[in-house]
Amino acid sequence: MFLLKIKKPLLRYMKTSALVVIAGLIYSLGGVIRLDIEATQNIQHFISRAEEVPSHTQNINGYTFEYHTVSRETFELEDERDVFYDNEKTKLGQTGDIIITQQSPFPNVPIIHQWITFYFGGHASLVNEDNKLYEATGIGSSNIFEVMLFPGNKTHDFDISLTESNNYWLNTNRRSESNPAYPYYGSFNRNEFLVLRVKDVTEAQRLGAVRYAKNLYEKEALYNYTFFLDVQYKYYCTDMISRAYQDVMVPTQRQTGYAQALNDRFITSVNDLINSEDTYITSYISIKDKTVSIYYLEDIEEV
Repeated sequence: MFLLKIKKPLLRYMKTSALVVIAGLIYSLGGVIRLDIEATQNIQHFISRAEEVPSHTQNINGYTFEYHTVSRETFELEDERDVFYDNEKTKLGQTGDIIITQQSPFPNVPIIHQWITFYFGGHASLVNEDNKLYEATGIGSSNIFEVMLFPGNKTHDFDISLTESNNYWLNTNRRSESNPAYPYYGSFNRNEFLVLRVKDVTEAQRLGAVRYAKNLYEKEALYNYTFFLDVQYKYYCTDMISRAYQDVMVPTQRQTGYAQALNDRFITSVNDLINSEDTYITSYISIKDKTVSIYYLEDIEEV
């Protein structure tokens, strides 16, 4: 009888907990579906504004790059910087721009690929003033669980930390044929990605966001595999970028480990960045077979 009295409350607690978890998952799924639909609509609307006939083409390492211009409207005219860093239009992004993809890095791993792509998005990079990229990456040779348990404010020798790299997004030789993702993405890093620009910020603010990321790179800040836990000294890709802009856009007293900029004020996903009222799309790239289709906001001198 005594055991039965104990078991009944325990079973009731377990059932209640299970229902709470299920309800939370359903609510989360609904939110993710909404964000995904909205992001798709934003991307499709941008593409629909582009000229159907390419303004020019060029051949690079066997690939045909087709450039479709999109006329600038309203706030897109306020930032007069070009979309590309170079005149040849092979290096995407200016200072403070965000290059992102919804596609996961594991297209060869069923379920995991769909889960990451749908829930979080694949990756995000922050462009600095020299067109290099600051990124928080979770792929390396270090043991994931050791990284998760290691204090983020301690010196370490893990290779799972913020990186600075050359801008590889339009690199035709980014991925070798031996790479597991090659059959899905070819020699590019991904075959669909886009560039975002933050609205209504000054050059000083953009440089401030870049300095924030550079400081984390110099400190070798660790990757945060837990996403919404252990946020004080660890970062994941989209989180690092939203916190970098929080540092220059949000008053200090309102700043938290859950960034208050470019997102829904909690976990920052790729779709959060796309759908944010504080960002807009400057270019979208789709690669199919040997054709690289680039849709981009026209240069100001072209207007």
